[in-house]
Amino acid sequence: MDDPPTRVLANGEILNYTALANTSVMTLQKNTLYSVGYESRLEERLGVAMLVAMFALPILLTLVQYLPFMTGVSAKIKPYLIWPSVIGTYQVRPLPFLLGNSPTVGQALYVAVFVILNIVLTAVDYRVAIPHAWYGNETYYAVMAYVMWRTGEFALLLPLVIIFSGRNNILLWLTNWSHSTYMLLHRWVARVFAIHVILHSILALVLYVHTGSYETNYYLPWWIWGIVATLTTSIMLVTSGLYVRRRSYELFLITHIILAIFTIVGTWYHIWYCFQWLGNYQQPMYAACGVWSFDRLMRVMRILKTGLRGARITEIGEGYVRIDIPGVRWGVELGRTPTPTSQRSTNGAHGRITHFRASDSDAAVPTRTGSHRGDDVEKDVISTVGHALSIKEERNIGVTFFVKKSTGLTRSLAAHDDLLTLLDGPYPNTSTASILRTDRLLIISGGIGITGMLPWINAHPNVKLCWSVKKSADCLVQALDVPIQGVADKEIRIGSRANIHSLLNSEIEAG
Repeated sequence: MDDPPTRVLANGEILNYTALANTSVMTLQKNTLYSVGYESRLEERLGVAMLVAMFALPILLTLVQYLPFMTGVSAKIKPYLIWPSVIGTYQVRPLPFLLGNSPTVGQALYVAVFVILNIVLTAVDYRVAIPHAWYGNETYYAVMAYVMWRTGEFALLLPLVIIFSGRNNILLWLTNWSHSTYMLLHRWVARVFAIHVILHSILALVLYVHTGSYETNYYLPWWIWGIVATLTTSIMLVTSGLYVRRRSYELFLITHIILAIFTIVGTWYHIWYCFQWLGNYQQPMYAACGVWSFDRLMRVMRILKTGLRGARITEIGEGYVRIDIPGVRWGVELGRTPTPTSQRSTNGAHGRITHFRASDSDAAVPTRTGSHRGDDVEKDVISTVGHALSIKEERNIGVTFFVKKSTGLTRSLAAHDDLLTLLDGPYPNTSTASILRTDRLLIISGGIGITGMLPWINAHPNVKLCWSVKKSADCLVQALDVPIQGVADKEIRIGSRANIHSLLNSEIEAG
């Protein structure tokens, strides 16, 4: 070719000659490819970084406590930053109007880090090159599109939401954090996840209406499945409050699982129909499905391991029932009294029995607190109790649950000689080593909460027990007489509250 091309290719013209590229079109495409490509790479990195950081943070905080110089520092920090409630004394008991349970300061710090990280990473480093092939000179809508994409990417925090809620949570083995802590974090992470989902959907709707592409997209599969995921997520956000859980936990649990399945399926197909194999958008969904499937599979295996059992239900009075399931020995060796330190794998374990929620332990005759009307059922703590059995009790060696009837299915419990029972458990809780290093252990409990304290009776050589119950719960004192009779220093109050300040002052004075 002797002469350079001088003719610019026109729109719709067939390219059958040497032509010049349209510089304005080149600029538009260059700007679009650069800014879209940059945002796509950045949001993927930020999403992965946030997911990994929030998963690894509990592990790192646990490992730090084992450093030599951290032993004394940790002991001084915990009473001020880790254990106290953020709002007065509303850590265990619910907030007014059943707004939920206040986190501890330590839990709140994790939530604060997570929320701040989400806000910062959602707000920073947007690069828009104008003019844009899709949005012309409207920087506002170009930024809106990028925020929509990023909130969609951050909505793939789903694996973190699921792993925190699971009974077979690997973090329970890797850290010294309790299941109740992870359940609280599950709720907060799920709320942030829901906010991302809702923002992603609102921004998409506004953007597509403005650009005139809504009419050509709203009936497509990727849009429909996105609506499904958004609706189910929003419903879960509204129906997961403490009021619903307390009113009927079983109904909440069933609907929650069904809605969660629709959220996962909706998100999966939304991504698939939108991108198919483009990018790495499917990877977080693989992780979410893997975590959820593993947890469910392990639950089924635990049930199959224990097998079908027959439970004997005895009403001990005033809304309390005792459930004996003979023949179950979770980590128990004959002739050996288990303690919290001897078998960490089942200490403070949780379990599920038949139609109602319950927990279990690894003791020769474990005891368990049921759902109380004033508590969050997901934060129930159980325990084991190791004690010498009488001849009468030896005939029924196995698992024993003490349950206080509540508003769920527990209210339908009645005396029964052989109720078909499935047991899901036991599940590990937290390490007890730090507590057992104390010179003296003061145990303060109220009502059926005593079952959460029983394993410590035989776990420490120097124990003082203070237990207060209502007059109507005198039957519980009689039923648990054997486990606590070995405690030399104990104070049991029936019909009156314990004076906590007096107890603490007397212990301090005694040194």
